[in-house]
Amino acid sequence: LGSGVRDGLQTVIEKANAQGGVNGRKIELIAEDDGYDPTRTLAAAKKLAEQDKVLALVAPTGTPNVAALVPYATERKLPILSPYAFSNTLTTPTKRYVFTTLPEVRVQANVLGDYLVTELKQKKIAAVYQNDDFGQDAVAGLEARMQKENVPLTKLPFDRGTTNFSGVVAQARQSGADNVVFLGIPRDAALVMKEANKMGWKPQFSGHNALGDPQTFALAATTLVEGAIAVAVMEPLDSRKPQVAEFMADQKKFLPKTNPTTYSLHGYTAGRIFVEALRSIKGNVDGESLVAALEAMKNYDTGLMAPITFSKEQHAGS
Repeated sequence: LGSGVRDGLQTVIEKANAQGGVNGRKIELIAEDDGYDPTRTLAAAKKLAEQDKVLALVAPTGTPNVAALVPYATERKLPILSPYAFSNTLTTPTKRYVFTTLPEVRVQANVLGDYLVTELKQKKIAAVYQNDDFGQDAVAGLEARMQKENVPLTKLPFDRGTTNFSGVVAQARQSGADNVVFLGIPRDAALVMKEANKMGWKPQFSGHNALGDPQTFALAATTLVEGAIAVAVMEPLDSRKPQVAEFMADQKKFLPKTNPTTYSLHGYTAGRIFVEALRSIKGNVDGESLVAALEAMKNYDTGLMAPITFSKEQHAGS
């Protein structure tokens, strides 16, 4: 997940540098692996800020990880741009140094729930979700929609790092669910699908964009993922839009040993937004001038997701 986001961001930076940089200056990307552990995230951020003197944290990954960064980034006046994170607490209330570009997962889950009950007419749903800020936000959005329709929802949390999903899958099956809504990362989505298949159970699977990511297909096998429903917050990789073709070609050109994924697409869009903000800065480039440039960004359209608009009052861009 994180390495994919990094690949997309690096693609944009390599492309910008190949074209002479931004306003005549080259961009250096320094990446740290936090192992999807919030305590390591904070340690990595301190190293980046205090030793490497970075301008901003662009596309950090993981809702609880990013949440752990916010107090430190605020203290350091270090902008966080376009995290791969979905919690409304990141921008509600508005935080001066945090700018998000993805729809809140609570909204995504509510939209998915609406589709499941109004279009698919499903009567019983089980949610298998990562037991952290991300998963809890997501299941709250799903539950709000289910309650409106009086549709039973079985909530089955799991801890990050879990590798044995036999228990939660068995509980989902016992609940009589028509649909299993999965809310977590691709690796875990694949493990849940494999466990259901091992039990001879074939429910409808749905969830956020992890279910539509090529990593899930590779880890679970296409036959198990076939028919799964995923909420798309960015253009799908098989889109015919020229901007998607440009993204695929850029990653192949600048990072030929990597594969495009929905996560690298996020890193790519984050990089595009970052570079666009840098280009608009006249004079000294620092955290404050970057914040000002982002707050002045209006309807910036990458063609890969919804247009981005920020203001002093609103740092949730999409």
